[in-house]
Amino acid sequence: MIGEKSSDFKDQKDLFKEALASDFSMSEIQQIWRQILTHFLSISPIEQIAMGDHQFSLQESKIIERIVERLQNKEPFQHILGEVEFYGLELKSDGRALIPRPETEELVNWIVEDNKGLPLKILDICSGSGCISLSLSQAFQEAQVWGYELSKEAIELSEENALALKLPVEYKCVNVLEDEQFTSALKNQTKLGLLDIVVSNPPYIPYCEKDSMDAVVLKHEPEMALFVPNDEPLLFYRKIAEGILPFLSTCGVLYFECHYLQLENTRNLLLELGFKNVEKRKDLQGKWRMLKAQK
Repeated sequence: MIGEKSSDFKDQKDLFKEALASDFSMSEIQQIWRQILTHFLSISPIEQIAMGDHQFSLQESKIIERIVERLQNKEPFQHILGEVEFYGLELKSDGRALIPRPETEELVNWIVEDNKGLPLKILDICSGSGCISLSLSQAFQEAQVWGYELSKEAIELSEENALALKLPVEYKCVNVLEDEQFTSALKNQTKLGLLDIVVSNPPYIPYCEKDSMDAVVLKHEPEMALFVPNDEPLLFYRKIAEGILPFLSTCGVLYFECHYLQLENTRNLLLELGFKNVEKRKDLQGKWRMLKAQK
């Protein structure tokens, strides 16, 4: 057990690696270790460089031991830490919304690259923790940004993040699968001008893939933000694309994050609905993950 054999820095680190080796890659373990030292033990990254002869106190060893137990119990480290870094922002992270992923940062970066310096009206649909909408609000200081989300718990989390970051994003509880409710919200949203950008990372994993998923995700992240019916894998994409088309400005653009196995089907759907210049991009893992479509 960590802390029982030795308080020596190297011994503790070796025990830490050994305890987590079956659940994490070595690079992940190294990153978690550094974050524990920084966030829980208040040891700065610079101080960590010269810790070869450091002796952990009993209290410090107990803190490390408890974190290891939580990680072995399949609790996400982001939840233990209580925060996650996303596109340069520190966001609160807990079980009320999905943990923001690096792939979604790539989607945000695509939007930022395309639209530098423009005054924009931006809508983030299925906004979750607020990671996309808040990042875009930070990137586009003059933009008006809104988020639609069905989960009231996720809206609470995104509002807490917006308040902490002092970013003026407004979140609304909207069910995009209810046509009348979705259309009504969009009509009210666009009374003073049509939308320039709509972006969404909606639920897209068929239930049939559930058994093959990481236990950490299944145990600690909200199911409603993950799954769609097996026979309707494009359910959210169709509803969102159909719903927002009349409310996009003349040069309005729709961005989607997609299931890599359904990207071509999603692309064809957008073309069938009348969108133009549908572009696709791979994520850093080489999977086709993102779409951009113009009105």
